[in-house]
Amino acid sequence: MKLIFTVLFLYLSTLAVAQSAHYPDKPSTHGMMLMGSEVIYASHLPMFHNPHDYQIILILELSKDDHAKYIQDKRNHPEELIYTIEPETFVLPEMINHTKTFKANIYRGHFERGGKKFLENITVNIGQLIYYKQFDKKCVRPANLQYLLFGNAQEQFLVHRISAKPDFDENIAVKVHDKKSLRAITDNLYITIEFPEKDLRKPFSWLTPIGTRKQTKEPFKFSKHQVLYLEYGDLN
Repeated sequence: MKLIFTVLFLYLSTLAVAQSAHYPDKPSTHGMMLMGSEVIYASHLPMFHNPHDYQIILILELSKDDHAKYIQDKRNHPEELIYTIEPETFVLPEMINHTKTFKANIYRGHFERGGKKFLENITVNIGQLIYYKQFDKKCVRPANLQYLLFGNAQEQFLVHRISAKPDFDENIAVKVHDKKSLRAITDNLYITIEFPEKDLRKPFSWLTPIGTRKQTKEPFKFSKHQVLYLEYGDLN
């Protein structure tokens, strides 16, 4: 009997904490850039004003059928670099931290800039949270250009780490061949890579495709890259 009351108390305590969670953000449509094929990564398309002032990278999960349609569309349109998702309206931190399932449309191209919808009102699950940070108006811009490196053994990506207004959003498909570097990517949710650029408002030039891992200072070499998305206007 004592064990039953203990379990009931813990359950009610957990439920009370979940119900008391409150976020001041208003519900909105939070578009995301999609990357990857077998694993679908999503990068929130941010702005510096609420409720869009978050940089977030996720792994999304679709049904087997919807995932197959997504992969097939990418194969049928290899020239299209931008794929985006238009979710139903929700409170972003509530969705990320608690709900984790939503309805959405998927577009070939930018959903607000003439993209073609090919999956409608499908169920999307948040499989894993890779990176989550709300912008801070007091944030000091870093000394070096920083990118978040993440992915798996087959596909790797860089997303520019946004810091202080004005800034830019950039998503890049890269290729890492060094086994030690690949292991570091797959063993971590993400790795922060620094590039020695003086102008922090411009993307990395790629004249010398080598960055430095912020934490360990070890070099990371990229054998190739492809810019998928670059946006200044939303972050001015």
